[in-house]
Amino acid sequence: MNDDGSLDYHYYKKLKLLTHFSFNRLYGETFIVFNPNYQQIKISTSRTTQEGGKIIETPENAFNEVLPRAAANAPYYNQLREMVVTHTGLEVNATIELDYTLHSDAGYYPALMGDEIIKESSPVDEEVIIVKIPVDKELKYKVFNIRTSPQISEKEGKKVYAFTFTGIGERSHEAFRQKHSGDEPRLVFSIVNMDEMYKYLTDQEAFQYITDKSMDEAVARISDNAKDDVTKVLEIQKMVVNDVNYFPLNQQYSGWKIRNAVDVWNSNGGTQFEKSILLSALLRKVGINANPVITFPALFYDENVGCLPLINQYLVQVNPRETEQFYISSSSTSSQNLIYQSAGYTVISLVSDKLLAIEKIANQEDVLALSGSVSFDDSLKMTGNAELVLTNRLNPYFELMKDSAYAKRLISGSVSSFELKNMAQTRMTATFKLENDKPLKGNAGYYIIKLPACNKGIDSWGLHYLTSERETTLEVPFAIDESYELAVTLPDSVVLLNPLNMIDKKDSFGEMMIEITQSGNIINIKRSIKITENTISVSSYKKFKEMIDLWNEKKFKELMVKKL
Repeated sequence: MNDDGSLDYHYYKKLKLLTHFSFNRLYGETFIVFNPNYQQIKISTSRTTQEGGKIIETPENAFNEVLPRAAANAPYYNQLREMVVTHTGLEVNATIELDYTLHSDAGYYPALMGDEIIKESSPVDEEVIIVKIPVDKELKYKVFNIRTSPQISEKEGKKVYAFTFTGIGERSHEAFRQKHSGDEPRLVFSIVNMDEMYKYLTDQEAFQYITDKSMDEAVARISDNAKDDVTKVLEIQKMVVNDVNYFPLNQQYSGWKIRNAVDVWNSNGGTQFEKSILLSALLRKVGINANPVITFPALFYDENVGCLPLINQYLVQVNPRETEQFYISSSSTSSQNLIYQSAGYTVISLVSDKLLAIEKIANQEDVLALSGSVSFDDSLKMTGNAELVLTNRLNPYFELMKDSAYAKRLISGSVSSFELKNMAQTRMTATFKLENDKPLKGNAGYYIIKLPACNKGIDSWGLHYLTSERETTLEVPFAIDESYELAVTLPDSVVLLNPLNMIDKKDSFGEMMIEITQSGNIINIKRSIKITENTISVSSYKKFKEMIDLWNEKKFKELMVKKL
């Protein structure tokens, strides 16, 4: 950071290429996004040293400015550029060198701050991050998942913090890794705290929530036809999501400066932050209190380190008059209050006339419970009933508010009718009448009965195949308590071929039980699984895999029968 407030980002890398894959797919080009209105890029060195020692300087036509892909359909951001550096003379055992400086004018960014994940897609021998600031400034920083401290010195009128990382392994490519690289080495730093960043954001004109005549008329039409506040909110959200373009740009490319709601509306598009401002302004216009919200991974949030690059999403907090508060997105619709999907995040509501206040969202258990009974007559036609309970994030509250018939899509099987017994944000209960006037289709007297199930639980995770070994922590989407208790009555002419089973497993991360018993013509199936931890350690992985593999076994989700 320079004395006048301008910033210089100096980047140097020296990379040896060991495989064809490394330069054909990973490191053949370097991409640098910048805003030429406020930033200037200077490339000092770009060359390749081949295995035999020949040095190839990167030619002029290998430096090309293009429009960043995320800005392609965003007219307001069409001034952004991406410098594409194509490295030439590449071969196995060649070494790339690149040295450039990106200068940002004073005032473009609110402060010097950074979020640096240390691991790369290949092993790193040494990585050095040096932060230089004026001597009257203080660097606030946190280092995660690695033990190191900076060397602090003063040089040429600057306070210098030098962080050195050595012997860093490559980034894991395993599925279901921790969100936001939560288990990888990371450096977060800033010269300001979150109070100062909060004030910078909320002092902008956008937080006056000004609207114009066309905006007022659009929401008035929706408001006049809505039966309650929740319906108004969901219809206005639908309009913003579907009719206003979403620009998937990182807000840092605008220096975290955001346009007001009128500009976003008239340009028919905005970033997620800008659309959140627009949605808040429109909701306020119809008398519903709404505020934009930013969320941070709680693992890395520290109120003393004001680091905006850590923001992972922008939401809108809504406070209807006849129901409890909830959170929605301006870029996509959801079936439920998004607060139930925000466990492990720190949430900050942006209100210009209030002080910074944070809310940490704790993990909570989501329940899925399906019980019922089905009967088959001699022709193998089915009738039955079932009851389904869903809580928290599994409960499709918004979908049911819009159309109660959505309940029929919650369970598999032939649903002929349903009744919503209870419907609130935190819990829904529905009963179903099951009926199929067509006999089961079989083959040579053998038939498969597929048991009723709900697709909101573990099946939605996609954990259908797990590798035998694992090197990193596995993270599942959410903690869950999922259970099925079903009774199947067969006619005298039909016999069960499934073996009767009793499986019971317990561990630190959860428990599972599968029980299939028979009493006369009635088959009782009980299946339950409870995952209490979001993260599964490497030491627990094999037991977790064993439990999930059993839960996914097809033979426990259907019955094989034979007609005599």
